[in-house]
Amino acid sequence: MAKVLANGQITIVDLNDGKAVQCFTQCSKGETQIYTPDTGVYTPNYSASEPNVITARVYVTGNAQDQAPTSACTGWSWKVDGVTATPVSGKPYQLNLASNIAKNGSVKNIEWSCTYTDPETKATTTCIGYKTISLAKSGGALQTVQIETPDGNTFDSTNNTKKLRAVAKFFRGNVQDTSLTSMTWEVLNISAGTWSAVASGSVSTSGGVSTLNVSANDVLNFQTFRCTVEDGADTAYAIVTFFDASDPYVVEVYSLTGDKIVNGAQSTELFARVWKDGKVVEDGAQIKADSSTPSFTYKWTKYNASGVATNWNGTSSAVNVSNKPYVTVAAADVSGRGTFTCEVSK
Repeated sequence: MAKVLANGQITIVDLNDGKAVQCFTQCSKGETQIYTPDTGVYTPNYSASEPNVITARVYVTGNAQDQAPTSACTGWSWKVDGVTATPVSGKPYQLNLASNIAKNGSVKNIEWSCTYTDPETKATTTCIGYKTISLAKSGGALQTVQIETPDGNTFDSTNNTKKLRAVAKFFRGNVQDTSLTSMTWEVLNISAGTWSAVASGSVSTSGGVSTLNVSANDVLNFQTFRCTVEDGADTAYAIVTFFDASDPYVVEVYSLTGDKIVNGAQSTELFARVWKDGKVVEDGAQIKADSSTPSFTYKWTKYNASGVATNWNGTSSAVNVSNKPYVTVAAADVSGRGTFTCEVSK
């Protein structure tokens, strides 16, 4: 019998059905601060005892559990305005923002990253999240609506039977108006690009605080809501978006050339990838490459930087004529920043 001299091995991993990783960043005290130079007061005020808690969330298709607190996410790194920051002790997926935006500044830029390791394939994915906290400077007359999500803005396996709150307050300068008894809440119809009133009974308003109660059934993957206050001839509003990571179908929109049109590039192409129960059931890039017929119908809608449905370049509609899992975005379709949604039906 021959003598065995050595053994070697290699592990082959099939990534054709690799899971999509989605990253979210939420702020306990909203994404805007108001500063009044006359009084030197910040609203809300960030301090060590009452910080704006920034929480990173990582979801994998087919799994409604937030992966950020688990051992699957490692190598956490946080930066505030490019400077390394220390996360909450024992919770590397959270950062306490305990200092206000500089009086002569305009934003705080927050960035986090970690490595997600798939427990089955051991494949690794670098996760990166961003959030910008803006400063509004008031001379006393600035009117703003601020929305906070004290319960978070993402449904998953731990909370999809509960309701999450969006809490809106109206400010004149840095002073909250507690006399308001009515604020208008609306929900965005993604297909039509229009706003309509939220369901009756979902809003309660008292003492200048208006609370919208959102259930997982109100959110198909993601849903945007708007709170508006009309004060005489002036109107102020703010928007908030909720996500549902527990939906059985998930649509991943991606571009093979990234999410920026740079240096005069004429266009970029967006693709939709449909997941069900953790597996890809249709991929736009593959459909285009094979010239095959898609199993679903796709509706692509364009929004400008203000979140308003805007006509595609050269057309009179915010909905693209393409009903396929891919669409071309011309440079003329993006003025500074644009958002493109894809609705899948069958």
